[in-house]
Amino acid sequence: MRQIALSNKPLRGIPRRLRALERWASSFRDEFHPRSEHMERYTHWKIPVHAALVQGPQARIEVQAFCIQQLLEAACHLSNAADHSQGYYRVACLLVWPWVHQSEVTLFYDRDYYLGFLGETNTLKPERISDVLALHAPAHFIEHGHDVTQPDDEVAVQWWCIGEPA
Repeated sequence: MRQIALSNKPLRGIPRRLRALERWASSFRDEFHPRSEHMERYTHWKIPVHAALVQGPQARIEVQAFCIQQLLEAACHLSNAADHSQGYYRVACLLVWPWVHQSEVTLFYDRDYYLGFLGETNTLKPERISDVLALHAPAHFIEHGHDVTQPDDEVAVQWWCIGEPA
């Protein structure tokens, strides 16, 4: 379950929360989510964790990496279950670093819409967040990153799209 932090109390039950995230990611195994009759361009699942687990003063890089890896596992399951005879269907993880609580797994049903997220080039190349965090993305996934830092941001903010080629 997604939760925001309303206090600075230490987060309890971190191993239990990480096991729940693992179960969530594995729940996508053999799940195919076709485009509905509403003809939406995408559907998505935000990372289902407490915000303090992945960002803020209590967040640890190892836990952040584990949580992002679970997003990639969910994306891999969705990609493997894809029925491409149903039309355009691409899976990607949209990551905001270091604000991981904003990250999600997204299914794109519209190529042009996906290309808008993916971007034409990886502007942060040769940097790869998968190398920085020791992530294991599926071999057929590509990785594009962009610096989206705003003048009032206190830290550098990067936006990453790790997913299937368009």
